[in-house]
Amino acid sequence: MLSLVDRSHSKIVALILVMIAASWCGPIFAQTPLGNVILRPLLDPRPDTTTFEIWLKKLDPQWDFVANGTFRIEVPSLSLTGGIDPAVHTFSYENPSSQLTPMGPYLVSNSSVYHLEPEVFAQRMSVMLLCPDSVSDCVRIANVGDSVLIGRFTLSTNDGSFLSDTVTFISDERQLAMAFKADHDSVTGVGLTRNVWYVKHDNVPFGSNVQYISEPPPPDSCNGVFDFRGVYIGDLQVELGFDVTDEHCYKGYWIEKTLVNQRDPTVLNFQPIPRLNYNVDASLKSCRCLRPQSRNGYLDSVQFRREQYAYRLMGEFQSYYSGDTVAIDTIFIRVPNAIISNAVLLENPFSNGTAVRFNIDDRVRLTGSVFDLGGRLIANLVDEAGRPIIDKEYPKGVAYRAYFKAPAVASQGLYNIVLIAIPINDVSIQEQSRVVLKGQLIR
Repeated sequence: MLSLVDRSHSKIVALILVMIAASWCGPIFAQTPLGNVILRPLLDPRPDTTTFEIWLKKLDPQWDFVANGTFRIEVPSLSLTGGIDPAVHTFSYENPSSQLTPMGPYLVSNSSVYHLEPEVFAQRMSVMLLCPDSVSDCVRIANVGDSVLIGRFTLSTNDGSFLSDTVTFISDERQLAMAFKADHDSVTGVGLTRNVWYVKHDNVPFGSNVQYISEPPPPDSCNGVFDFRGVYIGDLQVELGFDVTDEHCYKGYWIEKTLVNQRDPTVLNFQPIPRLNYNVDASLKSCRCLRPQSRNGYLDSVQFRREQYAYRLMGEFQSYYSGDTVAIDTIFIRVPNAIISNAVLLENPFSNGTAVRFNIDDRVRLTGSVFDLGGRLIANLVDEAGRPIIDKEYPKGVAYRAYFKAPAVASQGLYNIVLIAIPINDVSIQEQSRVVLKGQLIR
């Protein structure tokens, strides 16, 4: 087992070897770049944190397998205040972001994994990449133009101070190195002029045939796309929810509603729903992140049927994105008055009986009856189990069926098949739903 001193010494030796290799390149290289090492800042909404990725792009078919690398990085905006300070700044790798797999702990020998070692020093940070010993364990970039993500990293301040998203490779490229893994022996000449440059499994330095590119950070714009939705679920209840692709600019949300005036539907007097506010319901607070978010299950009670309600989703920007209040989206939801819908006789005319298929737009108590044209009750409709449908409770749903079996004494002719539904939570006669279907019995 290596001591901490031995492990540190081994890492230093490995770094020195990579740096020496970077200063010399063998004759197999062309003058055009073999690859690009790209430092790519990401949009990070946290003011005290910057996030970036390091990518390796293949530009030449002379190599395939990714080996070692050493990258030193700085934050230019900190140069006037002394640069990166290990006492103030924390630098880390976001596991498991790397496409170099498998990733594992540092091993002095017989390593079959990649290892990333992020470190922070005075004025700079460093990333050391160590590869497996065997080329068979290394990641292959097969095609020219393809790239591999070496890793995603974050630099943050311990005191909450602001940190710019602009990061760059150090200007002295002698302190930067990248190598590929040889998958065959490289031999030139014969006889006395024979020279073995590299053997299989060697780490071959790119030297000056690699470009180190520091990209600018992406523009910080508030481009969140929202999908605000709602549906009437019965019992004078509306369910609301929304999705958002990016909410890093927002502090939180609330929902407002109004009853639409049918005489002038353009005038909407929205009022906040007190419960549906991020100051009351923590689920309406923004994650302040770039990841898509989905929120569902917000319930609101309405007072009236046969009316239309408008709901508006509101948002508040964070203070460093203006702090303004914005109306994000508005939706309209109609509360149905016809709580029995799409009723139809499945067989008409009929000889012995028929079935009624219908939808229920709310939770109701339902009664189904059959009358002759003189108003005399012939029978009650029955459900699938043969039970009479008299004040039977039905939840909101579709494709219900009620059955009528004509009694033997029923004469041939027309009959009124009547469905009457009363909402569970409203017994007023005005809210009854009544459907009458004409059926013809043929003997």
